Amino acid sequence: MEITRIYNIALFGGTFDPFHMGHYELLKNFTEEIKPDKIYVIPAGHPYFKENEGKKVSSAADRIEMTKAGLKDLDIPWEISTVETDKDTPSYSIETIRYFRKKGIPGESGAGHLKIWFLCGSDLLFEIDKWYKYEEILSSVTLAVIPRGDDDVEEILVRKKEMEDKYGAKIYISEYRGRKLSSTMIRENPEKYKDLIPSGTYEYICEHGLYGT
Repeated sequence: MEITRIYNIALFGGTFDPFHMGHYELLKNFTEEIKPDKIYVIPAGHPYFKENEGKKVSSAADRIEMTKAGLKDLDIPWEISTVETDKDTPSYSIETIRYFRKKGIPGESGAGHLKIWFLCGSDLLFEIDKWYKYEEILSSVTLAVIPRGDDDVEEILVRKKEMEDKYGAKIYISEYRGRKLSSTMIRENPEKYKDLIPSGTYEYICEHGLYGT
């Protein structure tokens, strides 16, 4: 009987303004835990939810380059995807998921089974049922939930079971506990908090005079 290979890809999206050690450590630890074949790091193209709150967001070009610079020394199978930054309109997670589902297994045509992991913080687990086409999201991917700091794990597990029972969701709770870092705090004083920024990202920030440096 032929065994079908499962090809695991992970999608990790974010504003990345800037890419910081919280992102770096999450990707490193998730890779050690799950060993995905490929991780696509996806800078948000049009972060409408932040702009609607009156928050200024760095250009897509700068956020892409800051992320690349931060990842360059990380020995994981990462790749930057501009699927969202290439759009002029807001991007929805389900559209990005559909894109990768249609793209299929990198370098292969129809061989094996594609499994998509959607990396997120535990806060998303409590709000995803408010997202656009959330039921399709839950049926299309495995949510890889990364608790942070002092998150209530029991509460997370209760929510996990609720989502599985109600929607048939596939949810994985990571053993890793991420750091709670504030991008706002870093932007306000990158020099003070440079230990919270990968060296490549910090160099890019300084070279391009971002955040008042």
